[in-house]
Amino acid sequence: HIHCSNAMEDGGVVSIDVKALLIASTAAALGFFAGFQIAWVRLSPRVRRRLHREKHQANGKGSGETSRSVGIICECGAIIQGKCTPEEIERHRASNRHHRNMLRHSGKEVVACEEVSEYRDAVLALVKSDDVVLEVGSHVGGTTKVIAGVAGRVVGVDQQPELVAQARENYPSIQFENFDAFDSTKLVALTKSLEPARFTKVFIDISGSRDLATVFRMMDLIDKIIRPDAMVVKSQALKKMMLRTRLWIEHPLNQKVL
Repeated sequence: HIHCSNAMEDGGVVSIDVKALLIASTAAALGFFAGFQIAWVRLSPRVRRRLHREKHQANGKGSGETSRSVGIICECGAIIQGKCTPEEIERHRASNRHHRNMLRHSGKEVVACEEVSEYRDAVLALVKSDDVVLEVGSHVGGTTKVIAGVAGRVVGVDQQPELVAQARENYPSIQFENFDAFDSTKLVALTKSLEPARFTKVFIDISGSRDLATVFRMMDLIDKIIRPDAMVVKSQALKKMMLRTRLWIEHPLNQKVL
């Protein structure tokens, strides 16, 4: 009897241990899923969308579906998602977002040069007979003369009075103005003096070795006040930066791009 009782007691202990193990395992599993759900909720919407997209793409690879999102890049820089039907494209172009982006990126083209020869080659290639051109940093007028030979009109601006005086003496038929182009009041006054005409192209040479921050500040000022069709900038730093630059929307690792 004592032996049987001990066996029953041992069996009861084993039974209790198994139940405890099952309960502990179930609690651990529930805790894991609860923790996972909390972590998922705390993720930013952007991360959750990316994870969902990656899961969808992984599932689509086996069924032969495309692994990239459908969309095109508008001229304003926005990505138009969806099937991009002509109606969707026209709807985007009529939107406030499109018009706002176009205003922010009013300058249609920026060309970077490093050498004087590149700078003047750009003049001959880009300037047309109906262009009104502003040259910022005209110095003694060497490049301004080249511009005058192909443009409808050109105005040279330099902050150093002795250089402007020399330029006027060298080329009396060309308009040269003496002021600092960073003076927005004088730049606006010069721009308004042309109305109803406007500067269609701007050439900037404020020293090819000038630091990039100063070059950007000048470009931004020109873009806000004049909004030319093109800016040609003679700057070593800008050229080197542009050679290394890629738009993320055009990067091969960005899966939003076709």
